[in-house]
Amino acid sequence: MPDTLLILIISMLFFLFLAYLPIYFWITEKNLTILNFVDGRHNLPEKGLQAKIATLAFENYKETYPIFLTLCTLGITMGIPLQHAALIWLWSRFIHAPSYIFNWKWIRTLSWHISLLCLITMIFQIIFLNRLTMFTHF
Repeated sequence: MPDTLLILIISMLFFLFLAYLPIYFWITEKNLTILNFVDGRHNLPEKGLQAKIATLAFENYKETYPIFLTLCTLGITMGIPLQHAALIWLWSRFIHAPSYIFNWKWIRTLSWHISLLCLITMIFQIIFLNRLTMFTHF
């Protein structure tokens, strides 16, 4: 089982992957070359449908990622083991991105709900395990 810091690093790499995925779809859909980018931005074609959907998948990831980042950082600094919920959150987001792009509605909905449940679990773990340890130093 990887620790919370490793899961956090993998989630950052997945963030970067999702950030560049719309650009990849845009370049492949419109058959763009380096010469298209040299001419200037005003001559570039609009993004295609798949690139727009990949952008929406990235935007969806960005909606809950700051919460996940904060909870993992709190768990690491406070010494609270959150790796199980964090790993399930990451796997559900791994499933959610392609299901969003390829329009697998039920899988997308289920993976989103699982990731939300993992965030709630992480919040409760931080609250309850912090209460157990906050008075041990006195």
